[in-house]
Amino acid sequence: MPFTYWMTACILTFVAGLASADDATRKQCTFYTGANTNSATCDDIPDLTCIQGCGVNFVVAEGCQPRGSIFAPLSTQLCNVEFGRNTADIKTSTCITTSGQFSCTGKTSGLTHCYGCVPTRTTHNPGPSGHDPSTWLEQSPIPVRSPSRLLGDRIQR
Repeated sequence: MPFTYWMTACILTFVAGLASADDATRKQCTFYTGANTNSATCDDIPDLTCIQGCGVNFVVAEGCQPRGSIFAPLSTQLCNVEFGRNTADIKTSTCITTSGQFSCTGKTSGLTHCYGCVPTRTTHNPGPSGHDPSTWLEQSPIPVRSPSRLLGDRIQR
């Protein structure tokens, strides 16, 4: 009997760990792009990519017309690919669905969740020494050969 309690406790701890690990990379998003891709973005957060896409729920936008069509009847759209605000006109939102692109001027509701959201920019921190050239600041620590060096290698062969 004690073994059963111990095993149950272990399983519950394991499941709780999985759930919290998933929550760490899940983001609640009002604005998003590329919902059905492995490079989705969430709320215009710089240097954050959601590699498992977005889903479950999406923003619903009212008062939508196909982009570029001022005579089409207004409709309500489920923005299952992208949703954002038009920066030129804050009252207009952009809604992209699997069937097309829309400009919307009505009410919006809902949000989506994006998954696998990870930072995509790695920067070099020179540390307290200050001896690194200033051109290294904010650069990737991954070494890359310069194009001129690559051309030189081809010429020497």
